[in-house]
Amino acid sequence: MTNNYTKDLIQKEFMTLLDKKTLDNITVTELAKKCNIERKTFYYHYENLEQLIKEIFESELEIVIEEFNENLSWEDSFILAAKFILNNDNAIRHIYNSAYKSDVEKYVFNMAGEVMSKYVNHLSLDTRAKDIDISLISYFYQCALSSALIQWIATNMKADPVLITNRLGKLMDGNILWSLKRSESLKTFTQNIKFE
Repeated sequence: MTNNYTKDLIQKEFMTLLDKKTLDNITVTELAKKCNIERKTFYYHYENLEQLIKEIFESELEIVIEEFNENLSWEDSFILAAKFILNNDNAIRHIYNSAYKSDVEKYVFNMAGEVMSKYVNHLSLDTRAKDIDISLISYFYQCALSSALIQWIATNMKADPVLITNRLGKLMDGNILWSLKRSESLKTFTQNIKFE
């Protein structure tokens, strides 16, 4: 219990610091002081700030997986999944503009992948879509949504991603199901494709 409490405290205070200052300006000493712990306590839980960042993103991805609701639209699912980024926009931007940019990109890509894969698979239950096409459709939307969100972060988050996602939903309404239904009449696709 104490370990989880301390780790939760370290993560919370780290995100609070990141909201106010760039990652390069945060030290383990400062973070330990904010948490009212010793530096060695930080190092008991984490090797360095990079490991802390990775664990934060891994924990948030687990939440995305747990909170997925198959009754929501893909837009609402994506917005719900992106709430960590939306609620911590300054902190995320500071991580993105540091040596840990790839951790943000990986998190966003995986998060979009979880949402779209589950959504498309659920939608495909009412079709005879081929497995390869289900994977292709999921991957296409994963790439599109993750790229859009990363671009939003890269351009200092000027537009409202919720409004844009909802607008895209209206523009693309029915396209996923339509694509799945089209798969039923397409010839079998024998190309071996692996998405990672």
